[in-house]
Amino acid sequence: MHTPYTILCVKWGKKYDADYVLNLKSQIDKNFDLPYNFYCLTDNPETEYDIQLPTYWDDCYDPERNFFWAYRKCYMFNENFSLKMDGGYFLYLDLDILIHQNIEYFFKLDMNKPYIVRGWWNDIDNCRRNFGQVKSTPLNSSVIRWNRSQLRGIWDHIDGHKEVIFFTYKTIDNYLNHHFYNVWDEKVSFFNTYPKGDIYSWYKGNIFPEDMALKKIRSDHKICLFNNSTKDTYEDMFEIEELRKVW
Repeated sequence: MHTPYTILCVKWGKKYDADYVLNLKSQIDKNFDLPYNFYCLTDNPETEYDIQLPTYWDDCYDPERNFFWAYRKCYMFNENFSLKMDGGYFLYLDLDILIHQNIEYFFKLDMNKPYIVRGWWNDIDNCRRNFGQVKSTPLNSSVIRWNRSQLRGIWDHIDGHKEVIFFTYKTIDNYLNHHFYNVWDEKVSFFNTYPKGDIYSWYKGNIFPEDMALKKIRSDHKICLFNNSTKDTYEDMFEIEELRKVW
């Protein structure tokens, strides 16, 4: 399909099955009116939109330590790998999100810089206090918007320092916060972030401190992030009736 708009997701392991991909694509079809390319980067390609994930960082990952565990998401930043995908305007979406409104909005943003989620539910003062401890990041990589080549610098940095990065950072979000975001002055950051009212969290709320109700549908927002459950409190989106009603 000859269109500049490309929407992609990443799936590996057994946490999410193919139903999550189908559900995400169904949500996109309902909330995006323009022709678009769709891809799922996966370790188990089965359909025409699946692309085989590379494995060349696998040796850096220690499953017992489990640091930088979502590293496979970063393969999409590789300029050479992205040549397998058509289009030049990219929107990455996590599998466990809920789309409320038309997402054409994300392709109308001023793309002088790429965009990532700032979790407005975080206390930014707490994020600043904990910066040196590599925790309490305000960033969330569940929704990333970039144009081709804009994220090449991130890929080059990870690939050039992978042994240190896989040892140091528990999450991609903490890594991106340390190297590509200025928690004291967002204007000089590598990333722009989506404004308040665009994206909220099912488990952490919306805007600190005035709108922090948990497990609350906010249909006037564009996207709900569901991926903030911990291992001890994991829930399946498909089993929560309140969410199923708005799919």
